[in-house]
Amino acid sequence: MAERRYWNEVMETIDPERLWQLEDERLRWQLRWVWERSPFYRQKFSEAGIDPLTIGRDSLHLLPFTVKDEVRRTQQDYPPLGGHACVPLHEVVRIHASSGTTGQPTLVGLTEADARAWNEVLARFFWTTGVRPGTRVWLAVTLGWYIAGLSFYEALRAIQATVYPSGTMEATRTFNVIQRAGVDYMVSSPTFVNFLTHVARERLGIDPASLGIKAMALGGEPGAGVPQIRQQIEETWGCKVYDAMGTADFAPILWTECEAQAGMHFVGQGFVIAEFIEPETGRPIEPKEGMLAELVYTAIQRECVPLIRFRIGDLVRIEGTGRCECGRTGIRIRCVGRVDDMFIVRGVNVFPSAVADVIASFRPRVTGEFQIRLPARGLPIDPPVPIVVELGPEPGDLHKLKRDLEEAIRAQLIFRATVQLVPKGELTPTGTMKRQVIVRGEA
Repeated sequence: MAERRYWNEVMETIDPERLWQLEDERLRWQLRWVWERSPFYRQKFSEAGIDPLTIGRDSLHLLPFTVKDEVRRTQQDYPPLGGHACVPLHEVVRIHASSGTTGQPTLVGLTEADARAWNEVLARFFWTTGVRPGTRVWLAVTLGWYIAGLSFYEALRAIQATVYPSGTMEATRTFNVIQRAGVDYMVSSPTFVNFLTHVARERLGIDPASLGIKAMALGGEPGAGVPQIRQQIEETWGCKVYDAMGTADFAPILWTECEAQAGMHFVGQGFVIAEFIEPETGRPIEPKEGMLAELVYTAIQRECVPLIRFRIGDLVRIEGTGRCECGRTGIRIRCVGRVDDMFIVRGVNVFPSAVADVIASFRPRVTGEFQIRLPARGLPIDPPVPIVVELGPEPGDLHKLKRDLEEAIRAQLIFRATVQLVPKGELTPTGTMKRQVIVRGEA
């Protein structure tokens, strides 16, 4: 088992034409399923004047989008899971909550078949990033309501890995256990890894690289895909860092890097269709290398809470379209950020991830933590844009640092910024708290 290269070679190396046929078959099943069982989608398709039973993979783009606010409203109208739920509650074996980063958390239900599907997708993810039977995995994610902890644990059990389910327990005790037991691999978020780095070095006097971790997979937020941030984590911990991402409504992880780190592979084949659209128009586009696109997902083998053409709001860059050197087929992507996070300064599109890359290049003069201060939504953004940057352990001359940062932002990102430097620790998130890189004023 440990010697095989893929968890599911058939699906991970599938010919694109065969995948299209499989998606067509399962999409038709899914649309009949929701038409017969979901009051939400019966109403939605009827109002759009569309017979979903005539829709296949080639015509998927004719169906209307579903958005997060609709899910929130239907869960209020049809508690607890909403009008898109297609099974009675007694058939639901697990209920999770989304993180609520874009508003009121939504609930996600799984039948036994849905849970098995998540296990399969997550096993592909872990196997792609190097987990094998007996790998000692530090599960440094929340083990409560949210989707990652329990779901990751179940998939790791399927692989027969050895799991250390620390969750987000008190860091000093966690490091004590990790040092005694030894660990090969960690799964977490960039924010929590930065917090653990601070605790290890500043409070415990531990060199993170001494723990012997060989690889870590980081998701839940952009960061691991930003070259400067990835490099800093890899050098600090002495391990390889894999970028990964998913969404609560479909699976905790749907995309992950392989050992080539040439973009994230889709691992949801057979369970989810990934479309690429123009964010401004909503029109589907043919993915080409270097292109920016918004992701849209459609469930195709989901029993409990299937979503059709769901705009998740993630903006991605196409990194590749051909077969990877690892042998996997399909599109490879890099997450740029949230569509809602992009802002425009006099015609220039700016993404927080690009700002992060520039600022991170100034380590160790800065920590890499920053905040972009913007006016309320709907108001024009005029330069210079205020950016607060946290000082690092070796800042040097502060006036020169401020000037260097402003010049680098203007040269590389084509907009003017005014940089405010603040003491180390002022912006650094603690524990599981996620970094807030955009702060908007009130309307």
